[in-house]
Amino acid sequence: MSYLIEKISTSIQKLVVPGDRVLVAVSGGVDSLALLYLLEQFSKAMGYELFVAHLNHLARGEESDEDAMFVEKVAKELSLPVFVDRIDIGAEKPHLKTSFQESARILRYQFLEKTLKSISGDKIAVGHTADDQIETVLMNLLRGTGLKGLSGMPEKRGQVIRPLLGCRRNELELFLKSQNLSYRMDSSNNENKYLRNKIRHDLIPFLSTFNHDLSRSLLSLAEIVRDEDEWISGETREIFAQLVRTSNEERKLSIKISDFQKQHRAIKRRLVREILYQLRGSLREVTALHVQQVLDLFARARVGSLLKLPGNVRVFCDYGTINFFLDDDSGENRVCTSKWDQKLVRLKVPGVTSLSEGGVKFHTGILEPPVAFPEFTDEKMAYLDFEKTGDFIQARFFQPGDHFIPLGMRGNKKLKSYFSDQKIPRAKRSYIPILTNGEDDIIWVYGERISDRFRITKNTKKVLFIEGKGP
Repeated sequence: MSYLIEKISTSIQKLVVPGDRVLVAVSGGVDSLALLYLLEQFSKAMGYELFVAHLNHLARGEESDEDAMFVEKVAKELSLPVFVDRIDIGAEKPHLKTSFQESARILRYQFLEKTLKSISGDKIAVGHTADDQIETVLMNLLRGTGLKGLSGMPEKRGQVIRPLLGCRRNELELFLKSQNLSYRMDSSNNENKYLRNKIRHDLIPFLSTFNHDLSRSLLSLAEIVRDEDEWISGETREIFAQLVRTSNEERKLSIKISDFQKQHRAIKRRLVREILYQLRGSLREVTALHVQQVLDLFARARVGSLLKLPGNVRVFCDYGTINFFLDDDSGENRVCTSKWDQKLVRLKVPGVTSLSEGGVKFHTGILEPPVAFPEFTDEKMAYLDFEKTGDFIQARFFQPGDHFIPLGMRGNKKLKSYFSDQKIPRAKRSYIPILTNGEDDIIWVYGERISDRFRITKNTKKVLFIEGKGP
């Protein structure tokens, strides 16, 4: 058992820093309960705060209600704040136009992100294990996937962390048993109507008859593929920024057929997936078959050809270009909003913060007048009135409706209009970090202009200095 504790301690130290406020998603089952108890065990020594969150899906009647009460009881015993909400997934599913499990996933993360924001939190901890990783890799393989699907789940994506990815489920069961800790059993996990359950109960045992070390092999595969996928993704984003254009309609992307056809076939596939991700904020339900259909559309290039993809995505062949757009707004706004929320990162003030999206590293510091300003400052440096900004500074990316007061102006200006006036390529706008305060007011459009509201004046007592290093 000491090996498990040591392994989890190492994982937590990589994912959590002193001062973090961590929201733990707890269903009541083995994985999430073990995660909560293990995080709580190290919280005082490592200097982070814990909060508990549980979403009642209302899917299993009294059993679902009992899960919620159980989680509240455990949180109370640990003297931890707990947030519980109820959402009828079955009623919401028709609006999202996806499966029950996918609807539950979308709404669960929306609940977690909303709760994290309400507590000014830093991380969302979820209890995915190595077993979940194996199932995910196989599930993606069956659906048809590229390297992204074979790489499985990362330990950290945005604000979501997975400290248990290196642990097997039976290890966690033994841990809870050794501590005499109870947990809830989800009866739906035994039902084979869901693909993940079929993989867990039928496919993995069958494949293990051919390879007794199947789990280790799949986990090793995921790690290797994840490293290679990360490098190729960076290359794809650069090509996307150069070739893909956004029309006046923000939800429409287009690319010249001639530019696309010059790319290597591997990059073509990547570009298609990147375009679909930028359009929808998600690649859920997009399979290798869908990507191939788009490649075939480029190859035929018949004006007027129309392809329908999941999530109301339409791909239309015009004169010399292929256009990607959303047919309507039903259900899509929720997905797109979730995309941006996942990229919200709080800056350490003072300190250094790296953005996984965009590749920018922000250095912040507090200065007291008189400040010796450099003779020349570039667009990646900002001097702001600290009393106006406060120490809660967060980085995110463009959202529809964003507006601010550019330095030197008196009235509000839509960020979309500002980008247009500055002739910033539409394909690059989604990659420009936006720094905001605790009320989500824009204080700096990175590399462009600060807000006049937060400029330094003769009455400034403290100066917030921010410098970005990177693209």
